[in-house]
Amino acid sequence: MKTIRKVSLAIIVVVVATGIIYKLTDVKQEKSESINLVNGSKPDVPVTVIQAHYSRIPYEIRYHGTFEPNYEISIIAEAQGKVEELFIEEGEFVPQGKIIARLENDILSYQLELADATYQKARQELNRYQNLSPGEAVSVQQLEEVKLSLINAKSAYQTLKKQHGNTFIKSPVSGTVSKKYIEPGTFLTSGAPVADIIDTHKMKFTAWFTANDLVKIHAGQKVKVVSDLFPDKQFDGVIKVIGIKPDESKRYRVQAEIVNNSEQLLISGIDGTLTLSISQNEQKIIIPNSCLIGGAVKPSVYVVENDTAKLRQVLTSDLVNEQTIVLHGLKEGEQIVLNGQINIDENTKVRIVNNDKQ
Repeated sequence: MKTIRKVSLAIIVVVVATGIIYKLTDVKQEKSESINLVNGSKPDVPVTVIQAHYSRIPYEIRYHGTFEPNYEISIIAEAQGKVEELFIEEGEFVPQGKIIARLENDILSYQLELADATYQKARQELNRYQNLSPGEAVSVQQLEEVKLSLINAKSAYQTLKKQHGNTFIKSPVSGTVSKKYIEPGTFLTSGAPVADIIDTHKMKFTAWFTANDLVKIHAGQKVKVVSDLFPDKQFDGVIKVIGIKPDESKRYRVQAEIVNNSEQLLISGIDGTLTLSISQNEQKIIIPNSCLIGGAVKPSVYVVENDTAKLRQVLTSDLVNEQTIVLHGLKEGEQIVLNGQINIDENTKVRIVNNDKQ
C-alpha cells in the first residue's frame, strides 16, 4: 500500500513539474513576442511559392485584342441646301452607290435644264456653220466664236450637272450606317458630315505581340479568333498587318482579317482572343498568371531570397491555360511567390508555408 502511495506521489510531482516548465516556456515566448513588438519588428508573412524551371513551349499561343470594322468612313456633303429627303436609319445596311439623302434642288434643276438647252443649241450652231456650202462660207473669226460659245455652254452645263448631282448624296461604299448627322429639314453646308459608314462583313482584330513572338509569325498565317461576347463561336482569320514600331510596353501591333458570318455575331469594340500555332518547340520558364502583379505594362513577380521578398520586373509573353512565358527576368531554380503577394512589399520578411516548392 505504501508503494502505491509513493508511485502516485511521484506521478503527481512529475505532472506538476511539467506544467510549471510549460508555463514558464509560454511566458518566455509571450515576453519575446512583446519585446519584438516593442522593437518594431513584424512577424514573417506566410506565402506559397513555386520554383522557376524550364518547360517546353506549347505550339499554340494566345493574345488578347479588340475587334474593329474593316473600314469606317464619314460621308461629307459636297453641296449646300436643305435636306428634302433622308433614306437611311442607323444600323441599316446600305449598298455602294445608294442615294441616302436628297437636298433641295428645284432651282438647280431649272438652271440645269436651261444650260442643257444652251449647250445643245451651241452644238447645232457649230454643225450648221461647219456644213455651210463654199458660197455661204463664214470667216475664221466667226467660226472660232461659235466654237468658243460651244465650249462655254458645255462647261456651264457640266458644272451645273455636277452641282445638281451633288444634291443626291450617295454612299461611296457598302456598309452599315453607324451614325447619321442629319434629319429632313436640316440645312447642310458643303463639307458638313452626313453619316458614318462601317464595314462589318469583314472585321479587323488587333493584338499586341512581343518581339519574341513577332519573329515567329508571317503575313498570311491562319489564326483562330474567339470573341468575349460569344466564347463558344470560333472565327477563322488571316494575319494581314505586322507592325514594325513598338508601343510603350515594347509590343508590336498585329492585325488579322476576320470574315464575319451572315449572323453578324461580331461587332466593333468587343474584345476577344487570337490563337495561332507556332513552329518552334523551345524551352522557356513558364509561370502561373497568378504570380504576376503590375499589369501588362510593367509585369513583375516577387522572388524569395534569404526569406525576403524581392520585387523583380519581367518580360512576358501570353500563353494558354492561365500561364505566362517569362522571356527575361527569372533564372531557373528561383522561388516565385504564388500566393500572398497582397500582404507583402519589397524586402518584406516571408515564411514559405507550402511543402512542395515545385
